[in-house]
Amino acid sequence: MKNIKVLDIVLLVLSAVLCVGVKAVFHACEVMEDKIMSCHWAEQAVFAMGIVLVVQALGLIILSRYNVRRGLSYAMIPTAMVTAFIPKVMINLCMMNDMRCHTTMRPAVIILSIIIAVCALVNAVTAEGNKSELNSNI
Repeated sequence: MKNIKVLDIVLLVLSAVLCVGVKAVFHACEVMEDKIMSCHWAEQAVFAMGIVLVVQALGLIILSRYNVRRGLSYAMIPTAMVTAFIPKVMINLCMMNDMRCHTTMRPAVIILSIIIAVCALVNAVTAEGNKSELNSNI
């Protein structure tokens, strides 16, 4: 049971890093005075998906029912994968490949999203193995 809670906290931290990081550390290109580039909207969409991932991870920490935890863990996988596809695939980035949105934001979002998806899968499988222990905590 301890391993499950540690993984829940790891998922929360990773989701928060994605959410805050896309605004503070690995953000898209700066907004120009005369126009807002499309990479800005990719950043906004990743931030919104980060909030969804944080809420799902909080649900994992707060809730203890086996079916709910398993469902939340499985729901985090496509949420994280969609987040990985936002920059460039779903929302275009700047035309020049040497811009910050291509060199910093996109790789960071992809890497964090994949790690979150893998951790969520491990969490779901681990919850599967601890079904009786989780149900006894209801």
